[in-house]
Amino acid sequence: MKKVLLFICMIVPMLCMAQGHKGNADNCAPMKKGKVVYSDNVDMPGVSKMELFNSINKWAKKNYGKDVFLSNVSSNKNKGSVFVSSKVELLLNDTDKTILKYKMRINCEEEKYTIEVYDIVYQYDPDNDKKYKTYKAENVIANNGKSNTIAIIKNPSLFCNATFFFVENLFGDVFDAAKGK
Repeated sequence: MKKVLLFICMIVPMLCMAQGHKGNADNCAPMKKGKVVYSDNVDMPGVSKMELFNSINKWAKKNYGKDVFLSNVSSNKNKGSVFVSSKVELLLNDTDKTILKYKMRINCEEEKYTIEVYDIVYQYDPDNDKKYKTYKAENVIANNGKSNTIAIIKNPSLFCNATFFFVENLFGDVFDAAKGK
């Protein structure tokens, strides 16, 4: 009995971690001036602007500076800003995927930083025949997918939720970098 209980105690945390972020988000497409823009303001008490900039810039260059065909990083130390432009493959469900292109701007200040992910577009090929078409996020996921104007996209909530959880994980990575992890 003790072995079974020990096994259950060991396996349950692993199952929880393996599930990741799945499901639906209440507001998966925040809008700002007619555009889909994810943003966050993060307080970092006791951390200087330069410490934040150096940590986040190091993280950005490590994660986005490797392949100029996939992403690029530029930064301005005096302003404390880091700019990333990238694209990733985004899994929508067990069979569908899309290429997500986005821009990210991080502005560091004394004891805080702001982050925005914007200019989001999808390169989508539902038939998997290498004929990708590009669609702006505003045409697919605005109003949590209810304002979808793209006929080929049958389930815009998949795009909306996958994008939301991708960005949430991205914000988590930046937070970890800012803390020096």
